[in-house]
Formats: sequence, C-alpha cells, structure tokens
Amino acid sequence: MKQLMNISSIAIISILFAAIFIGCGKTDDNENKPESSEHHEAEAQSMIVHLDKHKVFHAGIKTEIVKEKSIAVPLTLLGKVGFDERKIAHITSRIAGRVENVSAYTNDNISARSEVAELYSQDFIALQYEFIQALERVERSKQGTQEEQSTASSLFESAKQKLTILELQGSDIDRLVSTKTVKQYYGIRAPFSGTILESKVKKGMFLQSGDELFDFADLSTVWVLADVYERDLPRVLTGMKAEISTSFYPESFYGNITSIFNVVDEKTRTVKARIELNNSSRKLKPEMFCSVKIQTQFGKETIKIPSTALMGETEKHFVFIALTDTTFERREIRTGVETKDFAEVVDGLIIGEKIVINGSFFLKSELAKETFGEEH
Repeated sequence: MKQLMNISSIAIISILFAAIFIGCGKTDDNENKPESSEHHEAEAQSMIVHLDKHKVFHAGIKTEIVKEKSIAVPLTLLGKVGFDERKIAHITSRIAGRVENVSAYTNDNISARSEVAELYSQDFIALQYEFIQALERVERSKQGTQEEQSTASSLFESAKQKLTILELQGSDIDRLVSTKTVKQYYGIRAPFSGTILESKVKKGMFLQSGDELFDFADLSTVWVLADVYERDLPRVLTGMKAEISTSFYPESFYGNITSIFNVVDEKTRTVKARIELNNSSRKLKPEMFCSVKIQTQFGKETIKIPSTALMGETEKHFVFIALTDTTFERREIRTGVETKDFAEVVDGLIIGEKIVINGSFFLKSELAKETFGEEH
C-alpha cells in the first residue's frame, strides 16, 4: 500500500513538472512572436528614407511615372566610306593595237562616252572593211535571187555585230554606211560619267584585247559601311535613316541603310550595314573614316526607366520609389535589356508608381545613415 502511494506521488509530481514545462514553452513562443514581428517591421523601416522638403529640393530629386513605352535610342557606329560598287569599272581595250593618244589622266572627271584613248589597230581597220564589203554585197544582191539576198543580209548583220561588240555607236556605223571610209584609230570611251582613279596606259604601249587602261568610278554616290555589333543587330533595320559625320567637315551627310550583311567578322564580331549617300559635292572620299548615327527602337511596349534611376550591382539593381513627396522606398528590381541611357524592367515595378530618376545617390547615402544610426 505504501508502495502504491509512492508511485502515485511520483506520477503527480511528473504531471506537475510537464505542465510547468509546457507553460514555460508557451510563454517563450509568445515572447518570440512580438520580437520576430518587430524584426520584420524594423527591416521594412530600414528600406524607407524620410526627408524634409528642404532636403528634397537641394538634393535635386526628380521623379517619373512608371509606364510602358518604346524608346528611340541613338546608336553610334564606326564606318568607312567606300565606292558604290554598281558605279565602278575597269576600262579595257576590246581589241589589240598600239596606243596613239591618251586624253584622260588620273583624277580627271570624264563625261559618259567621252574618248579617253585612241589605238591604231589593224584588226579594227579589217573589221571596218569587212563591214563595207558586206554592205556592198547587200546592195548588189537586190538584183539577185532571194537566197543571195538572204546570204548577203546575214553577212552584213554579222559584220555589224562585230563592230557593235567594239562599242561603236549607231552614229559611227551610220557614218561608215554613208561615207564607206574606214577610221584609222579605234577610240576607247568612258562607260559612264565619272573620275579616272588610276591611269595604267601610256602612249606607244601595245595592248592586247582585255588589257586594263584605267580604273574608273562615279563618285557622285558612295557607300558607307558601318560596323554593327552583334548585340545591336536586332535594333538595326534596312530603311533606317543614317546621319554621317566626319572630323573634317562641320556639316553632316544623310542616307538610308540599304543592306545588312549576312556574315559576322570573326575578329571584330561586327556585321556590315551599307548606307547609300548622295556625294554630288565630292566631299566624301573612299577609305575615309566616319561616324554613323542611327535612331533605333529600344524594344516593344514594356516598362523602361532611365539608367540614372538604377543603383546597385550589374546583376542586382535597386531603385527608389516615391511613396510621398518626402518619403522614398528602396526597391529591388530585375532588368532585361540595358543600354547606356535606358533599362528594361521585367520585375519589381508597377505601372503608375513614381520612380526617382535623379537624386538616387543622395537617397542611398541618407538610407545608409539611417540604417547606421539604428544599429547604434
């Protein structure tokens, strides 16, 4: 009986201790809850900067309403002036002969079909005689049979074609038909109006068919080839207007992007964009370096903010939101595409909020002071 009483006493004492222990635990939990809440409250408070109107004014704090937009962003590229490849030519001899006269030299401006050199060519003289003989045969065949007329006509057309290949004009052939007198010299002519870039011929030289006499180009239009970095390719499109400037002239020159090349330069990691320019002033010279400025569209209708609003590291940005005219909240954001002047925000901002675009460094400094003060 005495044993049972001892066991009961021990059980009662154990229950009492357990109750006391549980009660203490609950007390601790209740005490911890306010502390945790206070901690979060303090943390939230540490992201807030309170200023008076005097400080806001002297800090030059400016705000902007957050909204979605597409922004025209100027993009400046390095470029180089080149020839309009459609208007550059090698003037060659189409027949063998000796150079008797040179009438154009390096840097001379030549109009279309102007004579730049003359050759004495026995082959040219022989072709003219062949044409005259074919012409006379046509005239004689008029009294003959249909077959003779057809043969004579074929020989005449063949002789005429040979002269046409030598670039004789209709007027030259008409003169030969009317006078039946051969020209002693074969004239080499400019294919279009342009400038002699280099003369490779001298009087007395003997030329074979196909030999080069002059490098020739029309410089009234030029191409500028601009280097576009891979990251900028999505923003550069054909048809865009381009402003060309050099260090030599105060004025700018204007053209349009007509082509974007399909190959990346493995060394510079750039792609060429071709801009066509009117160069009637002849101020732009091939091989001249220049600066190319184009207006590109920075993305579609998404939230974009000025880069002056961004604080923090490259991959961990934050901004300041104006809660009132004198109260500002530090807010972490996630950015997308960034340029020198703007950044796309993909998370952290709500349309309609006011973001600080000027004075963020001051707010960052004030926030650090307040946080430091609270810790002490």
